[in-house]
Amino acid sequence: MNLKHLTLFLVWGIISLISTVAFAQTGPGGVGTSTNNALWLKADAGTSTTSNATAISFWNDQSGNGVNVTQTVSAQQPSFSTNVMNGFPAILFDNVNSSGANDKLIGPDASVLDNTSGYTFFYVTRPMNYGDAHVIMSKRTSVSVDQSFMLFYYTGNRLFVDIQTTNDRWSTAASYTTATNYIGCLTYNGAVSTSSLRCTFYNEEAFDKNATETSTLVPDNSSPLLIGTTDASDPRPFGGYIAELIIYREALNDARRIIVNNYLSAKYNISLSANDKYAGDNSGNGDYDRDVTGVGQESSGSNTSFSASVSGGLSLSVNSGLDNGDYILTGHAVATNSTINTDVGGMTGTSNARWQRIWYADVTNTLTSLNVNLAFDMSDGGMPTFTLGTVSNYVLLYRAGTSGNWTELATASSISGDNVIFSSITFTADGYYTIGTRNYGSSPLPIELIRFSAKAVNKDVDLFWSTASERNNQYFIPERSADGFNFTEVCKVKGGGNSSVKKDYSLRDREAYPGLSYYRLKQTDSDGKFTYSNIVAVEMPPSDEEITLYPNPNSGEFFIKFGDNTQSPIYLEIEDLNGRLVYSGKAIQESERIFKVSLKNRLEPATYILKINTGNKIQSLKFIVD
Repeated sequence: MNLKHLTLFLVWGIISLISTVAFAQTGPGGVGTSTNNALWLKADAGTSTTSNATAISFWNDQSGNGVNVTQTVSAQQPSFSTNVMNGFPAILFDNVNSSGANDKLIGPDASVLDNTSGYTFFYVTRPMNYGDAHVIMSKRTSVSVDQSFMLFYYTGNRLFVDIQTTNDRWSTAASYTTATNYIGCLTYNGAVSTSSLRCTFYNEEAFDKNATETSTLVPDNSSPLLIGTTDASDPRPFGGYIAELIIYREALNDARRIIVNNYLSAKYNISLSANDKYAGDNSGNGDYDRDVTGVGQESSGSNTSFSASVSGGLSLSVNSGLDNGDYILTGHAVATNSTINTDVGGMTGTSNARWQRIWYADVTNTLTSLNVNLAFDMSDGGMPTFTLGTVSNYVLLYRAGTSGNWTELATASSISGDNVIFSSITFTADGYYTIGTRNYGSSPLPIELIRFSAKAVNKDVDLFWSTASERNNQYFIPERSADGFNFTEVCKVKGGGNSSVKKDYSLRDREAYPGLSYYRLKQTDSDGKFTYSNIVAVEMPPSDEEITLYPNPNSGEFFIKFGDNTQSPIYLEIEDLNGRLVYSGKAIQESERIFKVSLKNRLEPATYILKINTGNKIQSLKFIVD
């Protein structure tokens, strides 16, 4: 049985139902819901493009509140930048201080963003420039007019804060440097009786200072949300990268704040100066940096559950034993999940397989043993949803290290919907957890897919797939993606219904993406249930006239690649975004199609326009020096 067939067998059966109450925490790190998580902007989701050094026209809110920020003026659109922090992208604001040219994103006046007596703000930034009010985020019409908040770098390279008006403006004790990644967290609690304690700031979870705020309530101000500027008409820019912005409309308790900061720390590889509760992001433990979520308790409150939708497929709720100082934080290391029948040593049964995705769990247990319910969610784990096999086939797997035999900790308690539940698990040990099956062939399949492939043909992509058998197969939907995560439908292809003979299908995608892209096949049967194939990659070869620049961003040293053979000389001009010429000269020919530009330490960190003159044609490319 091939791996594709194996994948379909296991994913059919690895499913679990979780109470929507018990596992409702769908915010960052598994903290909060759309009710209190007012805004969640992260550069790895919801952007208009995922192509490097490409302007973005929108950045969509992931909180569930739909507070999406947009920019329709091309000169004011920031750029999407790949691999900025620990392999994750960020949005680059270019620091152009000119009316109508400064990068900014604007969102609607949403009541979820104010009319509150509490806030918690988190941000992940890499400032590249400091100066006059480099604003991360604000909500106001103009100075102290309908002003709910503003966070900005300002005098002395410090972070400044306004809540409600500018009357109680204050700054952090710490100052900041350029080209350094930072996690900042601000809490505002209008219910605190002492005004000097209403605001608290943390740098990488370390306490920075308390600050005075006279306002006990931020009213429902009629003003837009702004990213990268003070207000809509102000030309002052933000200079640098913004990777993630989070707003809660309450002052989070200590446990919840600590969990969110651990989530951000692991994701972006920014060390915490205090309360580091998660060791799975260390290289010695395998860099389990993705989708870190957690439960925990401090004297100020707790977080007792998290949802599979923000953890990559694993849900957890605490039944008992959560004492002050206790935490369980989990994270994984696999961007795309699948099913494998290798590395299954130690399992019982005859046809063993498991999820490729494994979670590292860091357990801090101070007193009473922690008793929890776990569940593995099929759809949130990137697997299809289908009728299950026998409950006793599915087991919770554990091992202490990154390799070695697995221990079957428990057999599934129940199955319902698209989840597999493991109830009343004593959770005491750090280590690696996933789900396996003792018999991956025990459940029926809607189809037996024996091939799915993609091939670039000129500017199109040809897709091919074959089935050995089909049962109640209604239709297929091939899907394409520029990043391997966010897919769009290509078209719908009618299935074969019921068949016991081999069937071949083919399709030409005439709207294929340039460069590297990804495809998968969605199959839907007659009752609406569906499954996905494996993901395949295809790279569109450059046309004879195409010119590319790499790497991008770079340090000032980069290569220019032509689609066909090109002879020297190649003349270059580099301009900044204000049109000022900063360099002119010739490129160094490395081969028949590749030229090198060596300007390391000669270009300041910024976005530039490269003009390439081949003698009969001039082409412009944007690039970033960081």
